[in-house]
Formats: sequence, structure tokens, C-alpha cells
Amino acid sequence: MLNSTEQYKAAITENSRHILPKAIIDIIDPDIVYNSPVSSGDAAYSKPEQLMDKILEQGRPYATLERNRWILNGKFDIAPADPAAITRQVGSVLEALSGDDGTFSDPVWVEERFSGVTILQACSVYFPDSDYDGFPVDFTVEVKQGGTAYFTQTVTGNTERSVKFTGFTVNNPDAIRVTVSKWSLPHRRVRVMEIIPGIYEIWDNNIIAAFNVVQQGNFSCLALPYGTCRLSMDNLDRRFEPRSKDGVFQSIEERQDIDVSIGVELEDGTTDYKRVGIFYQFSGGWKTGDNGLTMQWNLVDIVGLIANREYVVPDTLPTTLDGWVASVVAQLGSSFEDRYHVDPDYAHLPLTVDDVSEVTGKKCGDILRWACMATGTWPRADASTGNLAVEPFWNQGNKLTLDNMNTYPVMSANNDLAAIIFTLHDENSTKYVVSGNSTASSDTVSVDNPFIKTEKAALTAARLILSNYGGNRLEVTGRGDPSSEIGDVDTVWLNESIATTGRRQSQTFQIQNGVMQGCKSVLLQADGSFLYQNRTVITKSGMWTAPADVTALRLILVGKGEDGTAGTDGTWDEAGVDGADGAGGRVWAGVININDGQTFTVEVGENTIFGEYSSANGHVYEYGYTDIASGDSFARTGVLNPLPGSGDGGAGGVGGVKGNRHEERKTIYVQEGEDWIGGVNTAPSVPTQVTVMTIDNYPGTGTPGVAGAIGCAVVYWDKGENE
Repeated sequence: MLNSTEQYKAAITENSRHILPKAIIDIIDPDIVYNSPVSSGDAAYSKPEQLMDKILEQGRPYATLERNRWILNGKFDIAPADPAAITRQVGSVLEALSGDDGTFSDPVWVEERFSGVTILQACSVYFPDSDYDGFPVDFTVEVKQGGTAYFTQTVTGNTERSVKFTGFTVNNPDAIRVTVSKWSLPHRRVRVMEIIPGIYEIWDNNIIAAFNVVQQGNFSCLALPYGTCRLSMDNLDRRFEPRSKDGVFQSIEERQDIDVSIGVELEDGTTDYKRVGIFYQFSGGWKTGDNGLTMQWNLVDIVGLIANREYVVPDTLPTTLDGWVASVVAQLGSSFEDRYHVDPDYAHLPLTVDDVSEVTGKKCGDILRWACMATGTWPRADASTGNLAVEPFWNQGNKLTLDNMNTYPVMSANNDLAAIIFTLHDENSTKYVVSGNSTASSDTVSVDNPFIKTEKAALTAARLILSNYGGNRLEVTGRGDPSSEIGDVDTVWLNESIATTGRRQSQTFQIQNGVMQGCKSVLLQADGSFLYQNRTVITKSGMWTAPADVTALRLILVGKGEDGTAGTDGTWDEAGVDGADGAGGRVWAGVININDGQTFTVEVGENTIFGEYSSANGHVYEYGYTDIASGDSFARTGVLNPLPGSGDGGAGGVGGVKGNRHEERKTIYVQEGEDWIGGVNTAPSVPTQVTVMTIDNYPGTGTPGVAGAIGCAVVYWDKGENE
């Protein structure tokens, strides 16, 4: 929510209000790099570096000894002794003074220098807007490349404070020189406020025929929607003429920004403007109409510029959230490097990938989504700055009343989600399942995010994802309030005593013929993240009574896990077969409404039954089911030591080992013949080779399977209304 004065709040909700659109058109090469200006000679307090800061108003002036310029009316300040201490807008001030007739004995000049501009087809020069400073009467503007002027135009008899030049084409320009031979006042210095290498104009409702601004975000980071602006303007002078060789269309390129605001006229007659975004040219998003008499741009915000751009992997991979966001924005060029903000409490969270291949060939939008998902933040284009903002949720917003709605709000059910299946980027690519808001849903989400390597990181992401599911969806059509931002938690007053809240997911501002109306917004009342205050786990059959004043419960009912089957015995021919792992018990989850102090019968057996609800109506999850609020896992398959109440299936028994035996040749001694003396055979023994069977190991017995664990009932509730 943008900060607003009480005067603004009163004006925006008035029955009759005056809304004014404004767009700052900046068709300057986004890759321009400004160099130090040069001149025929600067005054001591000159600030030539201000020639390229796009500040067109001088503000409170400094007093000088130029004839009749210093007026003792309290509106002039004394310049500080140290010129470096001058911080206000001064612009380039040249040392030479004009003569009695305003001419200069030698023309004076200032030259703005730059690089990185591919083509230039327009430029503007701004002079002071005060009568006591004067303006140039006779002057010349040159557009140069390599020291040679490829466009020159001399203006005589000028009376304007700013002059625009079009109808030329200079490739790879590197300087614009302004040379003044005559000033409108005698004994005055030349002052130049701004030299614009391109088009930089402020359009109001006299030029803007219509515009439509859409702001949107996705709190789950499963997708990356972005804001758009459709801007239509009158083109009666045909400056924007695609059929003209020297028209400005060759200068229009991707990443040039247009600053869009909506103002409301206050009671004192002033206008309070709220910026609704900075939008950018992209992919030739323009068209003309009415035989060129109107011009329309289709623009996107900074998220739109990033979304589908291929990520060029830097030499050194980032290791923090701030680092990854910075690397994504830097893909737009050096002029965008500072156009982002990461919440300082989250900026230094560690964020790494194990291999560069995990981010190679990916979209910048995917890198941004993944980084935010893994850290519990979400990306948006900040309307007030136009920058990319990466932040956690906040809990403030505006108040919406029926007086400022065209129709009564429409409420509908938001989408439900059964489960989120993560593929962890660990050594085993482990599958990890986190509970959704409703196992009755047929929808699941699979997440393969290289930044998510642990169950803890997956739970962080799951809470973010589920903030987009469950609960209700409010669609509001109103008169529009530009102080509202995506992500705000707004209060919608349905009458004098009943109100409801929701997080603003999208909004539209549209102005046609000077009227703003039919502005649509979508607010989510999603309850998927289940931040309940109280929790109990029931593992034995019995009765359970809800606390007083509690009207809703969230239940997770987990049935008994299956027993693992025994492994078979081994034989002399083959090893025994391992037993089958027992599947986890069925899981049902959902939110139910209850009566005050209601008592429920709980049965914990093959199925877990809570009143009328049963785990038998749930699903079996191959990789188990993790409760998002507590992080506890239930109903896993094939667990070696299942915990009571977990609903885990038992591990299958191990098959017996194969029996092994082999034949060996051995030497035995056999007496040849008989020679009995005194009852003893004294015949000689002769060695003889025989074959015998040797046992290495006997066949093993298969082990029994592990018994599956009983299930449980997990019950969540909030404090009662009177607590």
C-alpha cells in the first residue's frame, strides 16, 4: 500500500473526482553510458553532470552577480564557498557573460558526451524555466560521431524554454553540442538544464487517449505473471510514423522505459500522483491506427522483461538470494544493475546449486521463481519504483467499501491442491511429498527446483505455494485506487458491520476519455498454508471434544500402514526374494465446520475415523505425506522402524541367502589286501583320489516383514472468538 495523505484518501473516494493520467516517455537507448561533459568554460558553481539526470526543473536558485539577477526577495540563496557542496539542480552554467544586446563576442558551448547509443533520431535541450535566467535566442545544436557533426540545426529568434529536434538519423552518435550566440537578457550566463539524446516527454490527458494498466503476481512462485500497460496517444503531428525514414521508430527498442502515474485532484486544486509502474518497450510492441493519427504501445514491467530471457551463466555462480536476483537483473544490461530490491532480512540467505548445468539454458524467469520459492519470498514489479522487488508477505492494505464498487463483490471457491511432490536435489534425487489443503482434490504439483535440496527447504517452499490455494476468491470491480499494491491485504466492507479480507493478487486501472472506471481486482482468501495456533495428535480410540467457541477444524486422518511381507527362504539354487514393502496408510485431509463444543468419536484402527470422516476416503502416497504446519511425515512406505501413530508401512523382509556348496578332490589312504596279525590289518596303505561335496553355507531363512504402524488423527484449530 502506497503512503497517502488524508486529502488523497478523501479525494479518491469522493462521489465526484477528477482523475488525471500521466506518462513520462523515455525513448533513450537503455545501454547509453554518459561521459563527462565539456564546454567553452564553466562557472565555479556549474554542475555539468546534471545535464543527463532527467531533472528538468531548476528549483530554488543561487544568487549571482549577473546584472539584475539577484533580487532581495528572500527567494535566492547564497552559493556555498565549496562548489562541491552544491546539491540542488543547477545544470551547466557557462562562465562567459552576454553583452548589452545579449550576444557573445565568441559563441559559448557545452557538449554532452556518451557511448553505447546505436541510433539517434531525436534530441531535446532544456533551459531554465525562470524569467530572471532568460533563454537562448540564437543557438545551434549538433549531433556528432567521432568529432564530426552529422546533424546540425540552427535556431534563430527562439522564445521557448525547451526545444525538440527530430527528422534526422545519426548512427552510433557520441556527442550533442549546444552552441549559443545570443541570449535573451544582457550580461547573463548561459544555463542549460538538460540535454536529452532521444525523446523524454511528459504526456498528460491532452495527449493520452486511453490506457490500461494490469498489475499481477503469483504468491506461489509456480508461475511468473507480469504487469502490462497498453498506452494510446494522439499522433496528429505524425512524429511516430513507421513509413518515414527519419521517423523515431528506428530508435524505439526493447527496455526503454515509460513511467506511468495516475493522479487525483485534491480539494486545494493540486494533483496527487501515484505511480502505477514503469513499463518497457519489448519485441516491437507498437501499432498505429486511424491512418497513423493514433499510436499504441503494448508494454511490460521489469518482470516481463526478465521472464522469457535466457539466463547467461556468470563466470562465478552467486551464493545468496541477493546474488541470484542481482545476476538475473544484470542480464538486462548495465543500466538495470541497480533496479532491484531484496528484503534485507532475506538478502543473505544461502542459495547454491551443485552443478552449473542446473541453471544452464534456463529462463531468467525460472531462476527468479526458484530462488524466491526456496527462500519463502515472492517477486513483483514494485509500482512505486518500477524495480524488481523480492520480499516476504506483509499484512497491510486499503479499505474497500461498497461506495467505491460498481457491483457487489463476487465470491467463489479458490482452487484446492492434494499434494506437492518435490524432487530434492540431493545425492539420491529423493522424492518428498508435502500435504496440500485437500486430499479430495485431483490436482497435485510437482516441483523440481535446483535450490531445494533438503526437506526443510521443501517445507519453506510448500508454505509459499499453498498460500495460493484453498479458501475463497474475491472479484471486485470498482472505481480504482492507485495507492493499492499487489500483495496488499485489503479489507472489503460488505455492509456497515460485515467485512472480509483478502490478499490482492491482480488489479487493473483503465482510463478511457479521461474517466477511470471498471477497475477489476482479484483478492485471495487462501488458507492453504494452515497457520493454526493449536494442534493435537490422537493415536488411541476414544472421544474428543472441541474447545469452546471453535467453529472449524483442520483434520489429517492417517490409516494403518500395511505390513511388509516376509522374505522367502533361500535354496541351493537361488536366493530368497525380498518381501514387499508395506504401503503407508491412506490419508484424508480437509477443513470442516463444527458446532460449538462438539464431541467426536475417534477410532484408530485399520482406518482412522473422526466423526463422519475417515482415512478410507483418502489416498495412498508413494513417498509419504508431510504435514506442512509441523513438518511431521506420515504414511511412508517401507519403513524399517515405523513409529506408532505414524501410519507408516513396514519394510519388507529380507530374502534368505542362496545355499552354496562345491566338489573337492581329496586324497585318502586305503589298505591294499589284508595281513592280519593279532587282530590288526597290517597291510600297507595306498593313497587314493576321491571326489567329495563341501558345504560353504546352508540356504538362509527369509526374515519376516516389519509390521505397519497404526495411524492417527491430527487436529488443528484456532483460538475461540472469546479467548
